[in-house]
Amino acid sequence: MHEPIQDGSLKRFFLQVGAAIPLSFSLHPMKIIGRWNTRRQQACLLTALLTMVCLWPAVAGDTPNSDTRPEIQTVAAIRIFDQYGRQVPGGKRDVGGQILDVIVGPQGNEFTFLPDTLNIRVGDTVRWTWASDFHSVTSGEKCFPDQRFCSPDNMHCEAGILNNTGFVYEFTFTQAGTYQYFCALHCLAGMTGVVNVRSSPVPRPRPTPAPRPGS
Repeated sequence: MHEPIQDGSLKRFFLQVGAAIPLSFSLHPMKIIGRWNTRRQQACLLTALLTMVCLWPAVAGDTPNSDTRPEIQTVAAIRIFDQYGRQVPGGKRDVGGQILDVIVGPQGNEFTFLPDTLNIRVGDTVRWTWASDFHSVTSGEKCFPDQRFCSPDNMHCEAGILNNTGFVYEFTFTQAGTYQYFCALHCLAGMTGVVNVRSSPVPRPRPTPAPRPGS
């Protein structure tokens, strides 16, 4: 049978066991807590670095760069429309060309062009303005279209499209010749006209005066 352990013996036993435990073992929990704090700090630092790396391209994109070139913008060509929403047709005007006006169906004499005969030069433009309704400007002889030009847009001349008061049509003549035209609806009533286009004279250079002796 074992002898009962006395109180004094039990105290001595625990003191011996405590003395045998290394000091490093008794501090081990503190070291674990310190290491955990260090790792937590490292994780926070790594997270901050990753955040900076992710945000850096967005910030750099907003920063002006010397290699950035301004965007080139194009401007659409200007087009002129009449009061009916139709584009005013016409050939390319030469520099220095003149614009000559013709009234289509003037009041009191609606079945005429005023004037009915024009003499112009190559590069000039004729502008027809409607003063009454249901008229056309159609190139051709004896009331037959020849497809050279016609209102409102130089297309489908054989259709004889009619326009009303206020409409404007213009055409630039680029070749010399005689151009007859008529109103598709009132041609048989004598509503015809003619444009005589002459070649532009070639400018001659002025002779340079000879230098005078002694000058």
